[in-house]
Amino acid sequence: MSTLAALQEAMVAFLQRQGIQALSAWPREGRGRWKEPLAVVAVKRVEGSPAGFGGYLGEVYDPVDRGWQEAYGQQVGVGFTLALYSPEKAGEEGCRLLLDRVVEALEREKPAGLTVEKWSMEETGFQEENRMFCGRLQLQCRGMLLAKAEETGAFLGFEVKGGFLLDSNHET
Repeated sequence: MSTLAALQEAMVAFLQRQGIQALSAWPREGRGRWKEPLAVVAVKRVEGSPAGFGGYLGEVYDPVDRGWQEAYGQQVGVGFTLALYSPEKAGEEGCRLLLDRVVEALEREKPAGLTVEKWSMEETGFQEENRMFCGRLQLQCRGMLLAKAEETGAFLGFEVKGGFLLDSNHET
């Protein structure tokens, strides 16, 4: 799975865990008319920057292995667009109620380990082509992409992290 797809699917999974009906903006197959309010997640932009020499981030405590491990990767800024759809019968109020649920979820927990720096909601309007109300929520997030490798050294991909402790002194 590509980094963009992993980021997008992580946000979808976060929303679903919060009880919000959500799906990925790509691929589009299997789409129909929705009977409930729905958030459709797309990654709008990703900006990566080196975190240190050779991508070295320091050491991070792994609670599963109960030990410190060297971390490599990069810092990322991620812009998400959440299209919030509400069926015609629920009206524009359905979009606003869905926005409230999403914002409450973001305040309770970090989505996919990312820190939400800011969010904004665009005007809600009726889309004649699909007979639904739609509003767009823009999220600006930051976090880390940690490189994952097997013990053999084979690179497996990246894992999204945010708000974790990097400490070279091993103090907790």
